[in-house]
Amino acid sequence: MHSHALSETDRSFRDAFEACAVTPAEFTHAAHVRLAYVYLAELDVESAVQRMREALLGFIEHHNIPSSKFHETLTTRE
Repeated sequence: MHSHALSETDRSFRDAFEACAVTPAEFTHAAHVRLAYVYLAELDVESAVQRMREALLGFIEHHNIPSSKFHETLTTRE
């Protein structure tokens, strides 16, 4: 399984993102990678991809961002 230890700030960031408390300006490339890391450290790959997809789509909808900003292939790079 995973041997990565998440910090409490990583978990708090994930929770804030899922609660849409992170603004679009705060959701930088580094924040995107951090969120993916948190999910991958906690879940198997398939579950992490699903959770990331759901979180991103919820974020986009909450902040009225055009859905065209979400690119599944850029997110997963399978």
